[in-house]
Amino acid sequence: MNPSTRTTTLSRGALGVGALTAVLSLLLVVGGLTANTAAGETGQPAGVLGAIGLFLGGTLLAVGALARRVVALGEHR
Repeated sequence: MNPSTRTTTLSRGALGVGALTAVLSLLLVVGGLTANTAAGETGQPAGVLGAIGLFLGGTLLAVGALARRVVALGEHR
């Protein structure tokens, strides 16, 4: 496996994991917002985990996109 194929695979993997993390984190945030406070439920744990996951997912998406761009620039030369 040559370095560009490995880097492309890693960038696609980072994009996929980042997208999955972001989607699941959005579900946590929505679940936290829909908690029934009248019944004594609190959405704080789900909301906090969702926010942390969104930051992690966004970081992974940025890293994957940046790696994809770097690989594309290197192949044009």
